[in-house]
Amino acid sequence: MKTIKIIGIISFALTVSACKSSKNSNETPAKIETESVETNPTNTGKPLVSMEYWTREQAQAGPDTFRLVVSFISFGAGTDPESKTILETYVYDYKLKNNKVVSYYMIPWGREGEVDCCFLLDELNASEQNYFIEGLKKVIQGRELIQINENMKSRFK
Repeated sequence: MKTIKIIGIISFALTVSACKSSKNSNETPAKIETESVETNPTNTGKPLVSMEYWTREQAQAGPDTFRLVVSFISFGAGTDPESKTILETYVYDYKLKNNKVVSYYMIPWGREGEVDCCFLLDELNASEQNYFIEGLKKVIQGRELIQINENMKSRFK
């Protein structure tokens, strides 16, 4: 009887310790800027992609609204595994075609990988913003687990 209780307590302790998150919510966001010589033969020193991961706490301190929010949602089976790659490829291709780096913030909010990619689009003028948004809508057309919202209030405020 004692052995069964000890095994039960150890199993419970292992289960609880395995569920703890190792990420500290007070960390500063990791800014990712990538540049590849193969894809940028002019080697201008400008990054091809600019993205930051934000915690919920950082998002609360961030802007009240974003010009564009791309949400990767789930209906109980996780997010679309290809969707983030589609977004990253679009942003990367936009930089190559228009020579403008578009920055965004990735803010996780769900248990199944749900995340918001939030764009201020301050790097672009009004017509460039519309062109960027319309192009993105065309690229993700038909993907039911991606939502696009313009001028959206931050869900963390």
